[in-house]
Amino acid sequence: MNDGSGRPSTGFTFKWWHLILAALVVLAASIGIHVALRHNELKRRLEALRAEGYPTNFVELAEYTQLPAGVQNAASVYVDAFAFYVPPADDANVPFMGKAKLPERGEPLPEPMARAIADCLAANEQCLALLHEAAGFEQCRYNWDYMTGLPELKSVRHCAHLLKLSIVSHADEGDSEAAVRDIHDGLQLAKSLRREPMLVSYLVRVACNALTVSGLEQALNRTTFTDEQLKELDDAFAAVAGDLDLAEAMIMERCFNLEYTRDPSQIGGSGRGGFVFRLPGIQGRGLIDILNYMGDCIEAARLPVTERVARLREIEQELNELSVLHLMIKVLAPAMGRIGEIDLRLHAHLDLAKAALAIERYRLATGSVPNELAELVPAYLDEVPIDPFDARPIRYKRTEPGYLLYSVMEDGEDNAGLEKSKAGRGQPYDLCFIVTR
Repeated sequence: MNDGSGRPSTGFTFKWWHLILAALVVLAASIGIHVALRHNELKRRLEALRAEGYPTNFVELAEYTQLPAGVQNAASVYVDAFAFYVPPADDANVPFMGKAKLPERGEPLPEPMARAIADCLAANEQCLALLHEAAGFEQCRYNWDYMTGLPELKSVRHCAHLLKLSIVSHADEGDSEAAVRDIHDGLQLAKSLRREPMLVSYLVRVACNALTVSGLEQALNRTTFTDEQLKELDDAFAAVAGDLDLAEAMIMERCFNLEYTRDPSQIGGSGRGGFVFRLPGIQGRGLIDILNYMGDCIEAARLPVTERVARLREIEQELNELSVLHLMIKVLAPAMGRIGEIDLRLHAHLDLAKAALAIERYRLATGSVPNELAELVPAYLDEVPIDPFDARPIRYKRTEPGYLLYSVMEDGEDNAGLEKSKAGRGQPYDLCFIVTR
C-alpha cells in the first residue's frame, strides 16, 4: 500500500555508465596484474642470466668483456696504426683498396700495378709496422664510444685490405716469409675484435678473416712455401676456427638490445619515441621477447655447424608469425638466419684453406697433388673437412696444373665450382679456393 509520504526512494539505480566504469576498473586491474606478473618473470629471468655469468646491462657487459688482469692490451697500438693509414688515390692502380683488378691467378703482377702497389705500401709503412707490433699482443679490447657508433670498424676493414695487398705483393716477389708474417698480422687484426660487443663487430671480424683467407689463396698461386711455413699457417687457421663463437657474439648483442629497449638514448639514439617503450606492458613485453628470441638463437648457434642455419631460419619464421603485440622484437631482432649463413661461409672458407695447405704439404713431399682428399688423411688432415652447408665432404677437383676446392654455400646447390667472378648476374655460384700452379 502506498504510504503517500512522497519521499524519494533511497535505493541504488543502475546506470549504463556504471557498467563502463566497472569494465574499466576490471581492465585496469587486469593490466596491473599482468604487468606485475611480467615484471616478476623478467626479474627472475635476468637474475638467472646473471647467476650464469651473462651480462644484462652495460655495467655487467664492461666487466664481461674486460681483459684479464695484468695482460697487455693491443688496442692503443692498433688505434695508432689506424691513424697512420693512407688510402690510395681513387684512380690508383691498386687492387682491393682501389678499382684495379688482379690478373688471373698465377700470372705475375703487371709492372705498372706492381709499382702502384709498392707506392701504396710505402705510404703505409708506419701503419703496417704498427699492425705487426700490435699482432704481437695476444689480447685486445678497444675503448670505443658506443654512443656515437663504431667508427673504428671501418679502419679495421681498411687495414685488413692493406694487409691482403701486402700478402699478394710479397708473394709476387717470392718473399714467402714476409707473406706468412702478413697473414698472421691479418688474423690477429681480426682477432682484435674478439671482445667487442654487438654483432656488427663479429661480422667485421668474419669479413677480415675472409680477406686473409683470400690473401692466402692469392699467395699460394704466386709463391712456394716451406713445409714448416705451411704447418705454421695450418695451425694459425685452425686456431681461428676454434676461436670463432657466434653464440658469444649473440650474448653480447642480447645485452645491447635489452639496454636499447630500456632507454634508446643510451646507444646513440635521440630518445624520440622512447616514451612508447615505457608504456605499461610495452617495455616489459619487449624485454621478455628479446630474452625469448635471443635465447633461442644462442642455443641454435651452439648446435653443430651443419644444423645451425636451419634452426635459425625456423626461429625467424616463428618471430614473423607473432602478432602485432610483439612489434618491438620484430623491429629490433637481428636477421639471425642471414648472420648464421655469413658465419658458416667463414667456417667453410677456413676448411678450404686448411685443405689447400694440406695439399701443398703433400705436393712438397710427393711432387704432385693428390687424386682425392682422403690421401691427405692422417698425415696432413685429421679427416676430410665436411661442408657445413650440406654435411658432405668439401668438393675437390684436380685441374691442370693445380686444383679446385669448393663449398656449395647456403643454397645447397653444387655449381661444379663456379666462382662468383665467373658467374653471370643472378647466376648461383660456389665458394671456391683455386690454385692454378
